[in-house]
Amino acid sequence: MNELEVTETERIVRMWENLNQSKLAGLFNDYLYRLKEWIKGNRALELTEHNIEMFKGVTAKDNHPYAQYYKGAFAYAEELNSSHVPFVTGLQKLSPFQINVPIIAGKAFFEYAKHYFDILADIRNNDKYEGYFINDDPIVKTLDLRKYKNGVGNGITRLMFDSAILLYVDRFCPSIPSKTDIEYLNQFVVAAFVWAYSMRAQYTNVGWLVAQNYIMGTTPREEIVNAFNIYKVISESDSPGVLLSELSDLLIPLPHRIKADTRDVHATDEDGVQLNYLHYFAKHRFWEEN
Repeated sequence: MNELEVTETERIVRMWENLNQSKLAGLFNDYLYRLKEWIKGNRALELTEHNIEMFKGVTAKDNHPYAQYYKGAFAYAEELNSSHVPFVTGLQKLSPFQINVPIIAGKAFFEYAKHYFDILADIRNNDKYEGYFINDDPIVKTLDLRKYKNGVGNGITRLMFDSAILLYVDRFCPSIPSKTDIEYLNQFVVAAFVWAYSMRAQYTNVGWLVAQNYIMGTTPREEIVNAFNIYKVISESDSPGVLLSELSDLLIPLPHRIKADTRDVHATDEDGVQLNYLHYFAKHRFWEEN
């Protein structure tokens, strides 16, 4: 950031340091790194000094055609957003970032981190009156119950679910989504839930080996249903409608034998929150018929 004024550099550094550092580390380790690998069809192990290069980004000196393309797209978004065009036309500002493309190094890297830090915080906050994306969602309300947050398996499954929503929002939702955008997102939340929690419902113990096999689709499909790479499907879809249509073909109802093993898929607590997340498989007709 040598070309920046000192005051601007100081502003960016303060912004970075004011972020919760533990959550910031989690953003890169648990979400952005894994999404970048899963989108490419690779297993995501651990972010270390050996693979940190994926976050080094395209620099001002890089002049290969691919680098010029991404720098050009970023520069256009930056120039348009800093102009009067969004205000005069009523259009929303353009997002200069996408998870599955190279990062622009320098000041843009810090803005990239803040951008996804804020989106992830919004997605993980189910408050009815805050944020733009996930608001008072009944599925998320159930998954936020302590009984579904405790344990390694629940943690991994929730991370898979949240990661799918993060990638969807990144690809298809503007910063201030319209009613139609939210309707599509709500439909996707159901699909992402069915995909992620199909794994949780079919395995007694879930660790990262099980999860990676499930995501890569390497588990036998006749034994474990809905094991496929949803992140790759999202990244290769051109619109929410195309994506939801694709997922409707890929997602298979859970076997009836799993339903028979649950105590009560219709149980509710005093606030009306479902005590058993498998309730939503029945509600959305993702149980295999008898």
